[in-house]
Amino acid sequence: MIIGNEMLEHLMAVAPHLKDICGKDLVVWISDKKDLLGYYPGHKLDIVSDGVLAEDDPMHISMQKREAFCCNEMVGSLGIVVKEVNNPVFDNNRNVVGCVAVGTSLDLENRLGGVAETINATVESIGTSIDGLTDSAEQIRNDEEKLRGNIDEINEVTTKIGKVLAQTKLISRQTNLLSMNAAIEASRAGVYGAGFGVVADEIRNLAMESMEIAQNIDSLLAQIQQVNAETLKSSDQAYSATQAQVSETGKTKAQIAELKKISDELKEMAKEL
Repeated sequence: MIIGNEMLEHLMAVAPHLKDICGKDLVVWISDKKDLLGYYPGHKLDIVSDGVLAEDDPMHISMQKREAFCCNEMVGSLGIVVKEVNNPVFDNNRNVVGCVAVGTSLDLENRLGGVAETINATVESIGTSIDGLTDSAEQIRNDEEKLRGNIDEINEVTTKIGKVLAQTKLISRQTNLLSMNAAIEASRAGVYGAGFGVVADEIRNLAMESMEIAQNIDSLLAQIQQVNAETLKSSDQAYSATQAQVSETGKTKAQIAELKKISDELKEMAKEL
């Protein structure tokens, strides 16, 4: 509320300089109870007025309510929205004698608000993507841990198989020696040991075949162990890379949270313009 004798004249004297005093591009209207007494455009903001106060004019509404009245109006010719603050003017007897209105463009506020909204939407989208990457990275890390466990189990099994093969080779060698001794004894027995000699030869052949099979299996086990070693090495590298990714995405999420905080502050600043 503005109170005081001759206040309208004083306001009309100050109004042309108000934009410079406030340091903002604004327009000022001053009226009595019926007519517009003065209109003062801003540096760039200039709204054409016919000088008539309609019943639904914000200044008229402010005087009727005897209190400040704020509203936003779209100025089609400028393509912008103007925020208008209307204050009634009173004389010393508390009678309404006029109104003063100050209008400022919401263009900058809207643009800043739009930028803040865009940043927020982008931040939320990035945050969702980062959450997905984090979940994927953690899943990969868990899978790598399981893979390493499986590789360790395979190595344990191959070690056990290797021990069994060592025993098989030993048995094959001993069986071969026994078959050779049996063949010698069969030859000494002459015709009586001929049948036994055939059995001794078959046993020796089986021993040789067992030895050959054991060697082939041993070779395959060596290949499996080599592949396992290479797989474990790759798994360790992948695990380290995934661990680093999880760490980096955590840092990125913290940075995104800070960016969202800044965009929220920007949005609040836009409202204060």
